[in-house]
Amino acid sequence: MAARGRPASMFTPGGVDRWVSFELGRINDGLVVERKSLAALRREARPACRTRSGDEHLFDRQVLERLAGLLTADEAGTLRLPVTLIASGDLGDSVVLSDALGAKAIRALEGFGEAFPYRDGRMVLPHSLALEVVRTAGGAVQIAFG
Repeated sequence: MAARGRPASMFTPGGVDRWVSFELGRINDGLVVERKSLAALRREARPACRTRSGDEHLFDRQVLERLAGLLTADEAGTLRLPVTLIASGDLGDSVVLSDALGAKAIRALEGFGEAFPYRDGRMVLPHSLALEVVRTAGGAVQIAFG
């Protein structure tokens, strides 16, 4: 027993860090690891990517077509889906996107207008709005927790 009757294992250096890392890994199991371009996904009969856990991540064809209508052909060939928003304890109640083309796509898809500009290499969204974007984006946007 360690201090004040608690098991010594609770005080092992790095123990909490390893536990948090393990839990983040479980939370992020559904993330797509091999993203595809919008153009490539539009050519597929059943547009999908594989997740870290090996499951299929499907895309809503209507959302893909809508996105294609909002971007140039070159942008559709460059944009990789799903766009990944990063949530972290360091960011408080916000998520960050560091992909300029992904930010342009989300802003156009959601009709943000001048709201949530891409500045200094990133776009910041409130976490609650990010969850709504993921919910309505037909698989085109995901959130990674880090």
